[in-house]
Amino acid sequence: MRVYKYNERKNTNYSNKDINKNNSIKNYSIKQCNTTYSEAINQLIEKNNLKCRITSYTNIACEFIITSDKEFFERIGQEETKRYFQTAYNFVANYKNLGEQYILSAKVHLDESTPHLHLVFVPVIQTEDKNGNYVKKIACSEYWKGKDSYKKLQDNFYNYIVENGFNLERENI
Repeated sequence: MRVYKYNERKNTNYSNKDINKNNSIKNYSIKQCNTTYSEAINQLIEKNNLKCRITSYTNIACEFIITSDKEFFERIGQEETKRYFQTAYNFVANYKNLGEQYILSAKVHLDESTPHLHLVFVPVIQTEDKNGNYVKKIACSEYWKGKDSYKKLQDNFYNYIVENGFNLERENI
């Protein structure tokens, strides 16, 4: 997956000219993926007996890029920036009962002009099969079900961040 190489800064060249490779040493992981995302997904499927039907067009992983504007991070400072990203990580782990075990990677990039978190996860839902048995399955379309699912995500994220003491501004939508 190209995403893995980009997030882990394993590429030699980047089309994003905002990356300062000299500062890549400042990047850090909240959750480190010690293998490729593909291998980590296969391990998750086997370990957790996840149900899924994988085809060439199946979405089996999602990525959030969580940030704010540069001034926000300058205002709160380095330690609060670290807490902000940890708080964001905790939000995702609990959103829709996902579970931390389904987060593959959470990498904070400080080598660009604005700090941000790349968080990659497998969209696992808990449901019943047609026989009434409890199952966990990879289901991107069900995880994001509903035309306003992204708005709900943004509303819930904003409320969670504010409840955790961050003065995050949000445009009226």
